[in-house]
Amino acid sequence: MALTSNASAADNLTDDLNGNSTQYAIQTQNTLEILQNTTDKEAIQSSDDISSEKSTNNNSSNITYNKPSSNSEQSNIDGAAGDPSESIRYNKVSFTIQGIINAASDVKKFLEGNKYLPEYININGTLVNQATFLQLLTATTLKINNSDNTLIDLINVQQPGSGTETVTPGTFTKAEYLALAGTIQTYIGSNQKAPATVSTSFGNIGFNSLIYLYSRGLSLYKSTNVLPTFLAVRPWGTFPITDTTKNSITTQDVVSTAVEVRNFVNYHKFLPEYINVNGVVVNQATFLELLTEAMVKIGNGDTSSLTLVNVKQPVSGSETVNPGTFTKAEYLALAGTIQTYIGSNQKAPSSVSTVFGNVKFESLIYLYSRGLSLYKSINVLPAFLAVRPWGSIPITDTTKNSITTQDVVSTAVEVRNFVNYHKFLPEYITVGGVVVNRATFLELLTEALVKIGNGGSGSLTLVNVKLPGSGSETVTPGTFTKAEYLVLAGTIQTYIGSNQKAPATVSTGLGNVKFESLIYLYSRVLSNYKEDGNKLPALITVRSWAAANIPIVDEFFTVQQITKAAVDVKKFVEGNKYLPEYITVGGVVVNQSQFLYLITTATLNINTGDSSLITLISASVPGTSSETVTGGSLLSSEYLTLASTIKKYIESNHKAPGSVSTSLGTMSYQSLLYMYCRILNQNSLNQDLPILINVKPWKTINIPIYDKTSFTVAEITSAAVDVKNFVDGNGYMPEWITMGGVALNQSQFLHLLAAATILINSSSSGSVNPVNAVLPSTTVNDALTSGNLSKNSYVQLAQYIKSYIEQNKKGPSSATVSLGTVSFKSLIYMYSRVLQQYNLHKTLPATIILKGWTKQNIPTYDDYFTNQEISKVAVEVRAFVDGNGYLPEYITISGVIVNRSQFLYLLTTAAVKINNNDNSVTYLQKATVADNSDQTSSGSMGITELLQVAQTIKTYIETNQRAPNYVSTSLGQIGFYNLIYTYSRVLEYYKSNQKLPSPVTGIKSWSLVVYKLPAGFEQYLAATTNCQSDNAAIIALANSITAGASTPSQKALLIFNWVRDNINYEFYYNTLKGATGTLNSGGGNCVDTAHLLIALERAAGIPARYVHGNCQFTSGSWYGHVWAIIYVDGQWLVADATSSRNQLGVINSWNTATYTFKGYYTSLPF
Repeated sequence: MALTSNASAADNLTDDLNGNSTQYAIQTQNTLEILQNTTDKEAIQSSDDISSEKSTNNNSSNITYNKPSSNSEQSNIDGAAGDPSESIRYNKVSFTIQGIINAASDVKKFLEGNKYLPEYININGTLVNQATFLQLLTATTLKINNSDNTLIDLINVQQPGSGTETVTPGTFTKAEYLALAGTIQTYIGSNQKAPATVSTSFGNIGFNSLIYLYSRGLSLYKSTNVLPTFLAVRPWGTFPITDTTKNSITTQDVVSTAVEVRNFVNYHKFLPEYINVNGVVVNQATFLELLTEAMVKIGNGDTSSLTLVNVKQPVSGSETVNPGTFTKAEYLALAGTIQTYIGSNQKAPSSVSTVFGNVKFESLIYLYSRGLSLYKSINVLPAFLAVRPWGSIPITDTTKNSITTQDVVSTAVEVRNFVNYHKFLPEYITVGGVVVNRATFLELLTEALVKIGNGGSGSLTLVNVKLPGSGSETVTPGTFTKAEYLVLAGTIQTYIGSNQKAPATVSTGLGNVKFESLIYLYSRVLSNYKEDGNKLPALITVRSWAAANIPIVDEFFTVQQITKAAVDVKKFVEGNKYLPEYITVGGVVVNQSQFLYLITTATLNINTGDSSLITLISASVPGTSSETVTGGSLLSSEYLTLASTIKKYIESNHKAPGSVSTSLGTMSYQSLLYMYCRILNQNSLNQDLPILINVKPWKTINIPIYDKTSFTVAEITSAAVDVKNFVDGNGYMPEWITMGGVALNQSQFLHLLAAATILINSSSSGSVNPVNAVLPSTTVNDALTSGNLSKNSYVQLAQYIKSYIEQNKKGPSSATVSLGTVSFKSLIYMYSRVLQQYNLHKTLPATIILKGWTKQNIPTYDDYFTNQEISKVAVEVRAFVDGNGYLPEYITISGVIVNRSQFLYLLTTAAVKINNNDNSVTYLQKATVADNSDQTSSGSMGITELLQVAQTIKTYIETNQRAPNYVSTSLGQIGFYNLIYTYSRVLEYYKSNQKLPSPVTGIKSWSLVVYKLPAGFEQYLAATTNCQSDNAAIIALANSITAGASTPSQKALLIFNWVRDNINYEFYYNTLKGATGTLNSGGGNCVDTAHLLIALERAAGIPARYVHGNCQFTSGSWYGHVWAIIYVDGQWLVADATSSRNQLGVINSWNTATYTFKGYYTSLPF
């Protein structure tokens, strides 16, 4: 047997030489004799090899002493370097991982066959005791986990003393048994003996059980080639123990087990002590952890595996739970609470506090088992889970997924009837299968009522609410209006939301109303709602909670009555300059605050078409008021919002506000009262609420206030121009149009456009009264043929539109004309353009263009110009180019700004019309600008060809709504800019001579025009075989690179830098790719790089040519080389883009002083 000492080899050797190592030698010999006499019954043989290594003098090594042998291979002892007279040799015995795995498998089989452990284990010739084997088992397990394949050194471990095992069944996770292995290793390392027992979450595990545990673990590793995810834990004597090969616990495993546990509890009325989760045995506490973890994962849509966390059982706990129902959110939150508790305490809670009281450990397991059982059957987490004390078994849960207002209404009828008969409230109420307490039912009653009051009918949110303490009631008999009991319901909702319990009493205008009265009150409200055709009662009777008052039988000004009183008050104020202290409405005397409530409510009801009765509420007059408003107008949208704010304020505070903030400043309650009297007065006169109301400070000098609500033709025309420009720029109609500070919707604006058109046509200078009108109820698209409407037609159409809007209070979805059906938006756009033309020419246009509402048709141009107007501007454009060297971006013609493409259309159309003696006007066309691609040769062109080209351009623009980049002619490709310049010259000649020129001389490339290049430089702008400056990709790239540059030098520099920085140098001879090939490949030699550079410069209108020479480069080598020269600002600049060291005009990559010049080239021959 190997005996291990903590001393170094050198120390032991010294002890031996000094005669002090006798004890070690005797122990080694005696142990060897014992091992040699061990019977086969007490030892098992492993077939793997033993590895022996030379020991070194290392204090951290475990030195093994064996009896010397003459045969080193048989004794597994290597000689160590040193003095040959040494009487003891030492070696380090090591095992392979596989050797120990095989031994573990053999031990497992032996134990399960014989029901006891072998005393010694023979690992391929080396016998180790049980303690040493445990050390090897745990070390091997850890090494496998760490992917460590190194040998394991044998160390001698003493057997432990006796120990008491207290383990209970369970399952270790991989992390747990690895951590336990580390603990055992640490213990052995510190104590040189094995532990008798080890404390775990399942209790104390004995020494023998540990050997069996890790032998089973390595046996599983041998068969599956991975460490097991789980290892079963059982008391010693449980043979055999079957471990699962399952590598995870899924939510489905837990769900299936939850069904089994629920069924077990339902039948046996108690929980199983241990639960098998698909092969993994856990205790009740661990199962609660898995239940809640699975529940949270399902709730989060998380399908990942669960983490097994072994949890200690709790101590016994007391349960104080009352019947109720958890919502999904509540039981998920509770699951999270349980998870947090377990994570912090490593044990399950004995009970958990909830809104229903303390729920004990057993009830929690049963609760979540039922929840997951329902999940398995309906494939969704249940919306509700019943809560009952432990012992209420079985518990039936509802599969209902929501509580609706209808459920609450039906239950309210039952509760009302119950109270009417029994004179007391039921303790628990079932709402659609969901059991709730009285406090929760009050929450549902008020929530349902608020939802109904807001026009909603969806599901309600179950909020479990605690019962209140006792409260005293001081209510006096009276009635609540619908508004009051709805506000009170909101108050109760707010209280419950803030306090998680129902109020014992609520203060109202009639005194304190207690909890029981509130439930009965709202049960009656919803009963009345159901029994009156789903209409909330206008009033509800209020009595104190007393048997003598049960049952309570429930027992109001019209808008017309309030309006009549408002007209009277308006007249009184304007006659007396102050407000009456009291106002009589329908024979009832009310104060100013109550009257403000009535007139604001009446205004809101008129707006919504509500003809129901308006109930008077108690409200006191405010003490003080302040005002900062200086004057202006409030739109109907704002004064309606303001009315709602005032109404709610009075309902909440039972007094009027002293002042209210508006967009015009703070208004006093006196100004508010006067304003709403005037609003109702206008409604009485016009049968419609005004779209705006004038506001002035509450002062005697400001009374009476006159409400002017009309717009002049000039105001409407100005707004029309703004709308036309907005549509042209944005491609859509603005939702609101502001006129004189008033925001109008599209229907109101169309009414004003039509009315203004009619007034202008009749030469009237009157104004237009706006109307309240909503947008069309349906959308109709255009179905028309593009064309022109005569003035007579569009004026008649305006009369129809105006009448339609005034009668129907909404805009027409479409209108029919001779060209087809015109959509609502097209009508607005057309009349905006009509008034825009009126604004320009001070007369309505004779015709207006009508096209369908499409992106392609916006903008539609109604502007037109004579040949003389176009010729006049052509002269100005030609002069501008000659003086500035570039085309203006926009051109103004008769006050209308057009772009270059539109101007080219006007030029070419005018030229064609002049040739045909056509003096008709030319309408402006929609046309986007083109790119300039000019390859013009110098020369002359006859008028016939020029007119053919003009017709081609005119047709192209009409078809494509953009100008061509160039047109092919006898002089080559004349670019976009050059076309504008050429036809400007043509019309300039016409303006001076009243005839078209024939021929047109002096036509030349655009570069020669704007850069004023010397004669003959056209050749340095032309495309050649490998310098494809006319290629579309080359032209597009040149335009892109030089975008924003305005001078030739800027363009030349930008192009040079781009080629230098983006084209990689490649070594080969002569032309291989040409300009386009070099661009496509991104690389080239000096010749192809020059091709691309010159092509881009020429495409940009900059003269460039080739230079050929023999150059000495900075490396010292001489090569034939090609580069470019570029003509900029009257001089030729060298341009070699093959090196990043070069700049435009500067060469650093070769010696410019020593090169041999071989020639200049317009087109390179090689």
